[in-house]
Amino acid sequence: MKVKIEVDLSPAEVREVFGLPDFSQFHADITEDMAKQYAKDPQKAFDTFIKPSLESGITGFSAYQKLMESFLASGSK
Repeated sequence: MKVKIEVDLSPAEVREVFGLPDFSQFHADITEDMAKQYAKDPQKAFDTFIKPSLESGITGFSAYQKLMESFLASGSK
């Protein structure tokens, strides 16, 4: 016998049910602060917020490429 229960909850309702904190105001404050800093000095904001994310993303992608290359190399032997 199978029983399937489907519950339709919003993210806010799930947080409330499981007792998780609501970080929406914190997120709004951080986003607003970043926008202000970007408006003051776009280059500094880029170097502080965006550049590190891009670099880590590129590093991760390079590692993924090397992993795939090793899989392909081992499969062709």
